[in-house]
Amino acid sequence: MNYSSLQGSASKLIKQFGRVYTFTRTTAGAYDPATGKTTDTTTTFTKSACTFDYSDADRADGTILQGDRRVLAEGYTYQVGDKIAIDGDSYKVISIANIQPAGTVVAANLQVRK
Repeated sequence: MNYSSLQGSASKLIKQFGRVYTFTRTTAGAYDPATGKTTDTTTTFTKSACTFDYSDADRADGTILQGDRRVLAEGYTYQVGDKIAIDGDSYKVISIANIQPAGTVVAANLQVRK
């Protein structure tokens, strides 16, 4: 079954009801023995998303902490460690749950933490 139309619908709804957020990804470069440092590369990208607060029931098992946010974002290859700017605060992606029937990433639930 082809889920590309579902992917398009999800993206359209997230863009309609969410807003555009800036994500930052830092990738460690090669180690330079002469300087004793790595050269990190930082890239930014924008994606549409909706943000939500977790409820007390969501936090009951202890994996979600007070202040964590849930971000429902359009389909993309997010990585743990990516950062997102929400209302002037920087949050780090700590968990990713892709919604992907038959391997087609329709959207992503991201757990983010300050």
